[in-house]
Amino acid sequence: MAGMKRISAGGRALLVAGALLVFYSLFYTPWFVVSGTRTDLPPGTYSGMGSTGLMNTLMGGPWAWFAFVWLVISAIIGLAIAAVGRRTRRLGALDLLVLLVYAFYLVVAPNYLNLPGPTGTASGAFAYGFLAAVLGSVFIEAGARLPHVVRSHYEVPTAAEWEDPVEQ
Repeated sequence: MAGMKRISAGGRALLVAGALLVFYSLFYTPWFVVSGTRTDLPPGTYSGMGSTGLMNTLMGGPWAWFAFVWLVISAIIGLAIAAVGRRTRRLGALDLLVLLVYAFYLVVAPNYLNLPGPTGTASGAFAYGFLAAVLGSVFIEAGARLPHVVRSHYEVPTAAEWEDPVEQ
C-alpha cells in the first residue's frame, strides 16, 4: 500500500457525482433535438439511447453502441475507483473523446443530409442531457486525479537540539 496513489475524499465525491450524472444523462435526459421535414431523420427529442440509435441509423451500423457501452462502463469504473480509492488518469478524458464523436456525428450528419436528394431539411441541437454527460465526464476525470493529501507531523526542535550560531 505504500506505493499506491490514493485519491482524496473530495476526489471520491467528484467520481461518484460524475458517474451518477453520466448514468442519469444517458437514460433519463434529452441529449439531442431534431427538427425538420426529412423522412430519413425523424424529428423529435432523443435521449442518450435514442441518440445512439439515431447515430447507428446515420452511420449504417451498430458502431455507436460501442460508444454508448463505453460511457456506461466508464461510469461503473468511476464508481469502483471511488470505492477503492485508487488514483487513475484519462478515464473521463476518454469519455470526453467519445462525446466529441457523438457531437460530430449528430451535428455534421443532419447538415450532410441537407444535400440534394430527398425533399426536406433537417437541423439538430444539443439538449441539457448531453451537457450533463460532458460535465459528468469532467467530474470523473477531476475526481480520479485528485491526490490524497498526506499530512506529516512536524516536530518542533527543542532548545537542546538547536545549534548556537555563536559557537560556529
